[in-house]
Amino acid sequence: QSPQRLMAAREKLYELLINCIPAQVILKTLVMELLNSLDDSIKGEVITWAAFYEHRISLGSKEIFHLEAFIAKFMAIYKKYLADLFA
Repeated sequence: QSPQRLMAAREKLYELLINCIPAQVILKTLVMELLNSLDDSIKGEVITWAAFYEHRISLGSKEIFHLEAFIAKFMAIYKKYLADLFA
């Protein structure tokens, strides 16, 4: 949950996009994998934001921006969840 981790994720996203994997497939697969390891209390919020960014992907032309924004949003949600959990 740092800028370096976000940059590493961005590089992986670029690699997937360059290999012609659709952004919607990337987002859906990412969300499904995240949901497998998340607590039920934050699953709804993650799904809501995934739907938001999926819609943005369909409207926009720079898919990487929306995928990266979803990952950053997820990092913020998860960081808040951990802070609340251990507070």
